[in-house]
Amino acid sequence: MSDQHILSINNLQKLYGETHVLKDINIAMDKGEFLVLVGPSGCGKSTLLSCISGLTEISSGSIHIAGKDRTHCEPADRDIAMVFQSYALFPNMSVERNIGFGLEVRKVPEAIRKQKVAEVAELLKIGHLLHRRPAELSGGQRQRVAMGRALVRDPALFLFDEPLSNLDAKLRVTMRTEIKRIHQTTGASIVYVTHDQIEAMTLATRIVVLRDGIIQQIGTPQEIYNTPVNAFVADFMGSPSMNLMRGTAVRQDGKIRLSIPTPGGSVLELEDMRTDSSAISEEKRDILIGLRPEAMTDTLSGSRDPGQIADCILDVVEPAGADTYAVINLGGTETIARLSADANVQAGQTVPIRFDLSKVSYFDVDSGARL
Repeated sequence: MSDQHILSINNLQKLYGETHVLKDINIAMDKGEFLVLVGPSGCGKSTLLSCISGLTEISSGSIHIAGKDRTHCEPADRDIAMVFQSYALFPNMSVERNIGFGLEVRKVPEAIRKQKVAEVAELLKIGHLLHRRPAELSGGQRQRVAMGRALVRDPALFLFDEPLSNLDAKLRVTMRTEIKRIHQTTGASIVYVTHDQIEAMTLATRIVVLRDGIIQQIGTPQEIYNTPVNAFVADFMGSPSMNLMRGTAVRQDGKIRLSIPTPGGSVLELEDMRTDSSAISEEKRDILIGLRPEAMTDTLSGSRDPGQIADCILDVVEPAGADTYAVINLGGTETIARLSADANVQAGQTVPIRFDLSKVSYFDVDSGARL
């Protein structure tokens, strides 16, 4: 195992009776990384975090933290600190004592303890709250205190279990920025669980996408977004998610010719000029064609590829401030086009839509695997 791996999980399995919750999990995390575990409810992400922390015993496999085998260690002996969704603060203690309680238990001298608490409080911008009790704090302030209690420990690894899910939408955005800033400032190694893929994309240096206890893909936010390994990742990651249109593809004259059926019985014809997609041959095949909403725009948005324009009927129009989203039925499914903010369009209107195929993805219809 490399010395730089702050966390190494090897062939981890977790079963509850006959139920196989986590299946052959392998993760190697470098020091200073912000690793986000994301997936739908029931995918096993919180269970995996619980296994890393030692709160849940694994069925087989191994967990190394900071180069040491911690597979069967108690949570207190794993050199970790955890931030919970529920804050888990002591209501009868001041903010200062809540933050420093772990140091107090470890018999850290009071002068050092006070210094560390003051440093963390300044980092989190809660120095003026040190003498208050949790009941006197807002949700965002309580979450800062919970983070402070973890930071003051200076552990090898921080574990965050959906820490922002109890906050309102605006405060979630604010706290997301704070967590990102703290990571950049401290260089801490963080494993973070969320069901919110926007949180995952904005916070992570790498993302682990889980489904039914199986890792689907590990990669940077850009890799996950631009080159999803299967249709599930393509659909789950991104807001709005990737459009997955059923159609046909065939290689002709060095180009990939795509045909996508429309509700009126006509066919939308597009050309992919790339020559590196070896999965598409001279024999026509059914595929799923993946395009992000920003690759389907109106002619006002501009493009380097002026030839890929087709008239489309807009089913629904959704103004969203900086953008206007339009729902278009293509390939037997509802797709979303991202139009310019000042696009003067209405539902039922036929509008020229510009298709940018520079980052198109192809998936197998049956398995969903990337082609």
